[in-house]
Amino acid sequence: MTESEPYLSIVAVSRNDDHGGNLLQRMQLFVDALYAQCNRFKLKTELIIIEWNPLSDRQGLKDALTWPEDRGCVVTRIITVSPDLHNQFKYADKMPIFQMIGKNVGIVRAKGHFILATNIDILFSDELMQYLTKKMLNDGCHYRVDRVDVDSCVMAEYTKDTLLSCCRKNILRLNKKYGTYGYRSKWDSLSVSLKSFMDYVYRAKVEKSDGYPLTHSNACGDFALMAKSDWMKLGGYPELEMYSFHIDSMILVAGHYSGIREVDLASPMEIYHIEHSAGSGWTPGKGEQQLFERLGKNGVPYLVWADILRYARELRDTHDPAQTFIGKNKPGWGLVDHELPETIIR
Repeated sequence: MTESEPYLSIVAVSRNDDHGGNLLQRMQLFVDALYAQCNRFKLKTELIIIEWNPLSDRQGLKDALTWPEDRGCVVTRIITVSPDLHNQFKYADKMPIFQMIGKNVGIVRAKGHFILATNIDILFSDELMQYLTKKMLNDGCHYRVDRVDVDSCVMAEYTKDTLLSCCRKNILRLNKKYGTYGYRSKWDSLSVSLKSFMDYVYRAKVEKSDGYPLTHSNACGDFALMAKSDWMKLGGYPELEMYSFHIDSMILVAGHYSGIREVDLASPMEIYHIEHSAGSGWTPGKGEQQLFERLGKNGVPYLVWADILRYARELRDTHDPAQTFIGKNKPGWGLVDHELPETIIR
């Protein structure tokens, strides 16, 4: 890594379409908090936002968002995937964004030694950012954290000085290594520990029978951190023209069978996810039901648990993604052969 290269590239995909409700407000919190933390902890960071299939009748993200005056340690690159290019994909008329392909667009163009694939409604704990500042990350490792889901009320109740403390006071659920658990107070901790142990027992049996490794695949689409060389070695996320459900887990399974070691960072090194409207993404219970009803109604395919188990078994037996029923991405993954418009906010 040279002095001119950022230590960390952070990649996320979005557009100005109000997905999940109050999208711009959630994204503004993401941007403001990230800039403030990187500048406070002197972490040289490149933020890459893939603006996928932008709407012609709405402002682009460059103008729709307010960019902090103190840009210090952060350079933001907005890379646009046009509607014409989007429309070349199957189900383009039913899916406004191909999230994992979009993340690949950012991954192959990132300049940082390490790349964090995340989403635009995520906040990082100060403890996590301080850890990154120590520059202790290693090649050959895949770093994971727990995701803490917080009530959307934080968008109205916080002040800039208390945003993270407000998140910790409004926890809805914990997405830990072996399962997702409701959490309202510290008295839930014993119940969570017991349930987590039972889920571990189940996962251990699955690993033995089906080869699905004991990875921290829960909510892994919101935080996947590796060296760029390891992302390139794995060939990015599988570029499947379908809803992104479970695709994020595949990169962990592929990494495991490629010799990339998972490193689970313990709480309070964690991320906070601001709750979105039910059905706009996966949430337990009613939200999950609404999501899959919507996908079924629109005829949009998605992977199921049995597909992931089959993928794991085939990787266990072959250690070669190309020999699985999913296959391996073609050399042009991440739209690397396309010249995409880019705006830099320094």
